[in-house]
Amino acid sequence: MQLTRLEIKGFKSFGDKITINLNQGVTAIEGPKAFGKSNEVYSIRWVLGEQSTRMLRSEKMDNVIFNGSKSRKPANLAEVSLTFDNTKNILPTDFSQVTLTRRLYRTGESEYRLNDVQCRLKDITDLFLDTGIGADSYSIIELRMIDEIITNKEGSRRNLFEEASGISKYKLRKKQTFSKLKDTEADLERVEDLLFEIEKNLKTLENQAKKTERYYRIKEQYKALSIMLASFRIASFSESLGKIEEREQLHKVEKSGIVTQIDQLEAFLQQQKLDSLTKEKNLSTQQKATNEFVSKIRAYESEKKIKNEQLRFQQDKETRLTEELERDKAQLNHVLYNIKRLAEEKAQEDENLQTVQLKVADLKAAVDELRLRQTESRNELNELTGVNTRLQNQVYKTEKDLDILQIQQQALEQESQRNMEDTSTKEVELSHFNEVVAGLQDRVETAESEFQLIVEFETKLQEEITLTDSELHTVQESIIRESRKLDAKQNEYNLTKSMVDNLEGFPESIRFLKKNTEWAKNAPLFSDILFCREEYRVAIENYLEPLMNHYVVDTYNEAIRAINLLSSAAQGRAQFFVLNSYEHQSPPANIDVNGAIPALNVVEVDKHYQPLCDHLLKNVYLIDDGNEQALNAAELSAGVVLIGKSGKFNKSKYTMAGGSVGLFEGRF
Repeated sequence: MQLTRLEIKGFKSFGDKITINLNQGVTAIEGPKAFGKSNEVYSIRWVLGEQSTRMLRSEKMDNVIFNGSKSRKPANLAEVSLTFDNTKNILPTDFSQVTLTRRLYRTGESEYRLNDVQCRLKDITDLFLDTGIGADSYSIIELRMIDEIITNKEGSRRNLFEEASGISKYKLRKKQTFSKLKDTEADLERVEDLLFEIEKNLKTLENQAKKTERYYRIKEQYKALSIMLASFRIASFSESLGKIEEREQLHKVEKSGIVTQIDQLEAFLQQQKLDSLTKEKNLSTQQKATNEFVSKIRAYESEKKIKNEQLRFQQDKETRLTEELERDKAQLNHVLYNIKRLAEEKAQEDENLQTVQLKVADLKAAVDELRLRQTESRNELNELTGVNTRLQNQVYKTEKDLDILQIQQQALEQESQRNMEDTSTKEVELSHFNEVVAGLQDRVETAESEFQLIVEFETKLQEEITLTDSELHTVQESIIRESRKLDAKQNEYNLTKSMVDNLEGFPESIRFLKKNTEWAKNAPLFSDILFCREEYRVAIENYLEPLMNHYVVDTYNEAIRAINLLSSAAQGRAQFFVLNSYEHQSPPANIDVNGAIPALNVVEVDKHYQPLCDHLLKNVYLIDDGNEQALNAAELSAGVVLIGKSGKFNKSKYTMAGGSVGLFEGRF
């Protein structure tokens, strides 16, 4: 696994977006001081999940966003992306290229994205746990970390060795396990406290239960007595009602006489109102005429004032324009004089410019000639310097050889003298030695034959050892590869199992119903009952993607019960397939397309859910992506859908849809 690209935008000193391509063989970044090397290291650690502002040399996390300069505005967010080459499958994922992105907004919002899909920091930590890459790892080292390793500050050297040997991940898991055990012990203590409190309150609850029973008993007695009291009151109310009705009859007779008097008075009042209206109309007519005359007089006066103001304004304007005209005439004469003077100066400056240009051309020619001479002289000097250096080297080498020869001559003279002294002794020993040599010669011949046999045997053994070593090396490499694949698969399984157990990516309503004990837990999601062959999985999932999160229930009552639970808890909405509604299905439509495969032939489902799948896929067919001729020639009936085997497109009688397949699509 190799880091291939680093993209930084709005992080610390990087206001503009920069991209650093780390090609094969690049292991370090160097440059002058204050060039941004440390900020590049901080950006890598930050995107890998660094949460300590002290490690990023900032007082708070918002300070990592580009704060602007004199000529630039501050950035609204900081964004860093790392791209890794995963062709060796070191990371537990099927993608050959993995891009990790972190964004921080000035509003305080932060997000992590893995291949442009939003995820959690825990997912990234689990993904890189066994790779030696992390926010506090030594796979990315800055200058100050080298000093810490040398001085062994805070056990830095030990941490480096533990990370290189793969111990750090187990220590992290140990720490997480101890943390979980501590939380579990705290929960147990809390449960014991709750049990103690519940036992202490049991007697109080028993007394309250007895009081409640006594309350209900007294309430029944009160109800019976209230009914008796109400019957007695109804009897007295009936007697009072008879008396009131008699009085009502007397009041009605009196009311009729009073109504007659009121009618007479109202007739007289109406006559008075008519007379008053006639007088008011005459008065309003006269008042209207008076108001019209007054308004005309006021209009004439206001018009007179306006005319006087307009006349005064025109007189002032005439005076002002006369003064401006005189000033403009004087200014025009001055401008004409300046134009004439500047034209004369321009002619003089043009002459000076031509003279200067001629001088500059002569000087340029002279400079070029001097530069040529300088270049020739410099070349000659370099040649002479090289010759001098070679001669000095030859002289030094000659002197050194001469000293060596003198030392060898002295050693040979001493050796010759010693040889002359030993010659007499050696002649005596030589005769004895010849006798011994004759005896040893026979032994040597025997030993040589045995040695030859041993050499041949050793050669064969060496070849066998070499062959065994190569096979052992091959087996070890395969074991390492398989171990890495096993670890990657195990991490991927753990991550997937965690996401499945926590229902990551599902709506809040789905997770609520799955965890709710008041609703049937055996009601599956549609994605849990459908199984498909691997080569058609992407196509089937893309077609059924809007329906994958639907619950499958037997009756409407189960769906209504779940909807009531969601509504009362305000946990959103959920969709349901009711199996009772799919008992009778129409036969599939006939289609004439070369190579078309019914979608029902590539999926597997339990018999209990077969009517539902027949309804959803009865008119769906799969064809090859390259079969464009058959796709264009197909005459589709209403409701029939053609899907490409790769999932890139689907076609019906009136519509067609398609495009790229998502990075994480193709998995149920």
